Amino acid sequence: MNNKKLIQVLGFSPKENTSGIFRKKYSKADGYAIEIDFEKESINYGNKIKDESKTTQNFSQAENWVVLECVDRLLEKGYQPQNITLEKTWKTGHGTSGRLDILVTKDDDSAYLMIECKNWGTEFEKELKNLERNGGQLFTYFQQDKNAEVLMLYTSKLDTKGIEYKNTIIKIEEDYRQTGNVKDFYERWNKLPKTNGIFDSWVKPYEFQSKALTRNDLKALRQEDSSFIFNRFLEILRHNVVSDKPNAFNKIFTLFLCKIIDEDRSEDEQLHFQWLEGEDDHISFQKRLTDLYNRGMRELLEKKVTDVSDAEFDKQFQQVEDQYKEKFKEILTEIRLKKNNEFAIKEVYDDASFEENAKVVKEVVELLQVYQIRYNYRQQFLSDFFELLLTTGLKQESGQSLRPYP
Repeated sequence: MNNKKLIQVLGFSPKENTSGIFRKKYSKADGYAIEIDFEKESINYGNKIKDESKTTQNFSQAENWVVLECVDRLLEKGYQPQNITLEKTWKTGHGTSGRLDILVTKDDDSAYLMIECKNWGTEFEKELKNLERNGGQLFTYFQQDKNAEVLMLYTSKLDTKGIEYKNTIIKIEEDYRQTGNVKDFYERWNKLPKTNGIFDSWVKPYEFQSKALTRNDLKALRQEDSSFIFNRFLEILRHNVVSDKPNAFNKIFTLFLCKIIDEDRSEDEQLHFQWLEGEDDHISFQKRLTDLYNRGMRELLEKKVTDVSDAEFDKQFQQVEDQYKEKFKEILTEIRLKKNNEFAIKEVYDDASFEENAKVVKEVVELLQVYQIRYNYRQQFLSDFFELLLTTGLKQESGQSLRPYP
């Protein structure tokens, strides 16, 4: 990488009355400045960005320029220098220590974003494989501070078109914090990292928001996806302690009905069968799924489901005063969702059980939402998945029916 060209593209310029020193001020950080000295081969991150080691502040490693470019991106996004720590260090046992390249904290000093930087190409791909195989370095760092909300593997490079970057992102779910070690965390993780939600134009600092999927974003199923989806589904049932497996297998078919009807959209139309991070709650999400289920039953199976959607309610009761209408709608929502509804993978009978089940539904939908399920030809890998589901479901049901009563 041409380092002088890189910093010029980033907006650094020669500092007045000096030789070999380049400087950049950040308007979103009250004119905070970073300086690079090519004669001393040093990077001065100023007095607000904290550092727990000086290893990233020289020219000795190519990775240090990736760290610099990432810090620049954070400051340009609006993160403040006092909330950035370089080379965050933790003792990881047996006298060893782990160093996270960049830790971004909130104003109360709690961890928000952990970033591990790698050189473009081989080094990034190697750590990405580690992440996919066992959680890699990031999962180890998360065990040291479970307040973190986002983990990121990051790389960038300078080419003829400018600076290109890649980020693999893991959004932390609440139950990931309850894991006792890296292995438990890895097993609970849904294995579906995101590639946007932090540095993108539509995102504000500290407000992670992954872009909504359109039909054009869906991935065609590959041979290995059948067993991956099936095994992840079993893992979701396991760590959520779902005891009634035959019922769970039935409910996933209901979710597939929602998914299939939802894919009947134009290429660039936003899909409804997805969890919208930062927008959805369990109520709005399951209402959307229920509407998809009703549409699927009507259009694909020619059956009318007894239900009243929010849109139908508003149409029928438009003359009712708003204060009463909202109360009636709230009661209707309780009846629609907080009972054993179409998506009750776990039994639902009150607020607490609804929340428990909603967490499972969300995990299953997030597992399925990125894949294309609807095809105009016979999809062998989808058939393989359903065969696995049916055979296992029948075995479970058979096992339950043959179990002697005490």
